[in-house]
Amino acid sequence: MHKSVLIIWLIIFIFVLGLLGYGFMKIQEIVEIRKIALKKPEVDLEKIQRYVMAFYHGWYGNPYGPSKKWIHWNHWIMDTSSGKIVAYHDPEKFIGEGRRDIGATDYPILGPYDVRSEEVLEKHFSWAKQYGIDVFIFDWFGPPNDYIDENFKLMLNFSEKRNGILLSILYDGYQYRGASKDEVIEELRYIITSYGGSERFLKINGYPVVFIYACEYFSVESWIEIIGKLRREGLKFIFLGDFSPEKTQYSKVFNGIYMYSPNGILHSGGENLLESYYSRMKDVATQENLIFCTTVSPGYDDTKIRIPGFKVERGNGLTYNVTWRLALKYDSRWILICSWNEWHEGSEIEPSLEYGYYYLELTKLYSEEFHGKP
Repeated sequence: MHKSVLIIWLIIFIFVLGLLGYGFMKIQEIVEIRKIALKKPEVDLEKIQRYVMAFYHGWYGNPYGPSKKWIHWNHWIMDTSSGKIVAYHDPEKFIGEGRRDIGATDYPILGPYDVRSEEVLEKHFSWAKQYGIDVFIFDWFGPPNDYIDENFKLMLNFSEKRNGILLSILYDGYQYRGASKDEVIEELRYIITSYGGSERFLKINGYPVVFIYACEYFSVESWIEIIGKLRREGLKFIFLGDFSPEKTQYSKVFNGIYMYSPNGILHSGGENLLESYYSRMKDVATQENLIFCTTVSPGYDDTKIRIPGFKVERGNGLTYNVTWRLALKYDSRWILICSWNEWHEGSEIEPSLEYGYYYLELTKLYSEEFHGKP
């Protein structure tokens, strides 16, 4: 009996030692990951090249192009009070002379196009170069190898073959899917390893640059874990986050601060509120040595896809001029345009039947002024 008790206690002792050893190893791992995550790539902000970038939405398809069906032009219409989809646009139906019923505030000069078409990509890339846009930031929803990811592959290959403008990725969609940290690690690993090595992918000192959308979906501690684990694998990258300047703790892990769109701020408080926001962003960027981006936009109107939705009026170019003047005043190294082609929300500068090339012409004027800065 005595011997049996000793054996039981010995087993318990060994088990406890194992738990303690495992716990110690986990603590060591956590400390190592944290240390790696907080050691951000060093960036000389004064040597960063000035770039004008535009958010690009690569999700459009039609039955007459390579996608073989309507994609996104047949967008839903949502009652935002209930969150329910109440109808869909029907591009097979014409609602005016030569105009289909599409989920867009304005109507593209190219019509409801297919982003997989080389003719469309040729137009987009040539317009971007002609009118002073240096980088397209592709809104990447994931997961890997789905429709949108395949479209980015096509776009990057096109740019490589034609020596087109640079591309980057806006990492998006994970927050809508309720993705776990492990899923985000997997997707970011895929983006960095699949695309970061391309000569046409935006880089700083050889580090591919990715914009993280809705970064406040995760806590700073979660981003420390995500970024630390990726860096521990030997991956090199620079992430920019769209965090509020009041949440300075995010500057621990991100190399830059940006916003996707200024339209929400313009809608709620106008030019003065946007200027105040940029001032606070710049203060944080200066204090924390972050890449500072400002964002310009011609306006916003999502009333074709949301009920009631909201508008920021274009004002015959007034909104675009105001946001550009503020961006130039706060002298960010990168100016982002929201957007090249978010037709659903009416923020596009891509030529339309309503505005022609007006917003591209304005872009060219401001881009030349921006690139002329020392």
